[in-house]
Amino acid sequence: MNMKKLLFVFCLLVLVICCVSAFQFSPLEQTFEPSGINTQKTYTIVNDSDDQIAIRLTVVKRDQDSEGNEVRSDASQEFLISPSSIIVNAQSTYVVRVQYRGASVVSTEKAYRLIAEQIPYSQGKSQTTQSMFNFLYVYATSLYVIPSESVAKVDIGAVKANLDADGNQVMEVTIRNRGNVHQILLDAELTVKDSNGNAVVLTEAEQLTGIDSINILARKSITKTIPWPEGLPFVQGGSYTGSLTYSE
Repeated sequence: MNMKKLLFVFCLLVLVICCVSAFQFSPLEQTFEPSGINTQKTYTIVNDSDDQIAIRLTVVKRDQDSEGNEVRSDASQEFLISPSSIIVNAQSTYVVRVQYRGASVVSTEKAYRLIAEQIPYSQGKSQTTQSMFNFLYVYATSLYVIPSESVAKVDIGAVKANLDADGNQVMEVTIRNRGNVHQILLDAELTVKDSNGNAVVLTEAEQLTGIDSINILARKSITKTIPWPEGLPFVQGGSYTGSLTYSE
């Protein structure tokens, strides 16, 4: 890279640093109850920049598809956010109230995202801090409406031997959360056995790609594909069983 390119990159970085109006949003996770005093919680916005910023708050329902990918849908009718659009002055703090207004009886935990999104706003911004770049922050926090009694029950529904699109041997593991609250599979350990009694124990993160530390929502089943482990005979269509442990 020549000197002109280095100078350009340096100037670009300076512009990026100067033009960002950062903010903080907390807490990043909260639990609500479907009735009573805990249907309402507060969140705090901290504008630690030297300019006013505009923030918009929305709530979306959070679901998972069969591969564990997050799927979102509108949940605006279930929550009251006061206010939902805010101008936060420079170097100041603002407290927002969020109230759950959905079903008053919940037997299975309901999962949502509370999204705090910075939106374009230039009023009151000095000319020296304006630029052609516009970097806006977004927080997507976890929000759960919990049942009165929680049951944790995660197990392995199926283990299959298969070949991926490139012909590599892979293991398809179906994980079931049969409990009524979400579970984060921290320090996951997967034991797999074949019909002949051969067994492997998988504990490393690279062995459990997409499984270790995943958050599986209540009543959901997801299937993850991991590399076929050494030490276990591969039989496509063969019979395998699995068991899972993790830190709660």
